[in-house]
Amino acid sequence: MSAIDIRAIASIPFEPWRNGAGVTRTFAAQDDAWRVSMAEIERDGPYSRFAGVSRTSLVLRGGGVALRHDASVVLLKPFEAVEYDGDQAWMASLVNGPVTALNVMSASGHYRTRVRTLVAPVIVQPDCAVVVVAPGSGCSFSEPGTMTCGTVAPGHVLVARHLSRPLRLVPDDHASDSQGSNGLPVLVTIEPAALRTND
Repeated sequence: MSAIDIRAIASIPFEPWRNGAGVTRTFAAQDDAWRVSMAEIERDGPYSRFAGVSRTSLVLRGGGVALRHDASVVLLKPFEAVEYDGDQAWMASLVNGPVTALNVMSASGHYRTRVRTLVAPVIVQPDCAVVVVAPGSGCSFSEPGTMTCGTVAPGHVLVARHLSRPLRLVPDDHASDSQGSNGLPVLVTIEPAALRTND
């Protein structure tokens, strides 16, 4: 059985950004190898630099963020996962006000990360870390062939730091009825770069 932890997002304390320009809640981390967190971005300003780190962000609330460094521009849109280099001195401009963003950081070249909304049932294969964030609607989970099962209610996050068995995730039937993609849970998987999954 995999060790699965479910917590209310609001129960996870805020931490200041490294550069002091914002706050974040850390959902799960493994030393300097990887981290999954949720940031509150209230104003335009610089992003913290992380040498040797690959970042993926997905906007959970708000109109989005434009990141600029010299001639490079990265647009973070609502509920679209975007990967970019964490070692650049990005300047962030908010699109129509404050933003909440899910952030995944991992050591470049050492991990394979994937961030996606749960639009249909999925089975996540073992030997990876799993984080499920349910901002607007929830999902159910189970480990086929075992008694392990439960739900991730809206406003909660599920963390399995090392999945030892396949994990089946099923979004609530009404997840996208009233909020479109904004109502869907978000699945994050992290595995060593040498491994490949077929989920």
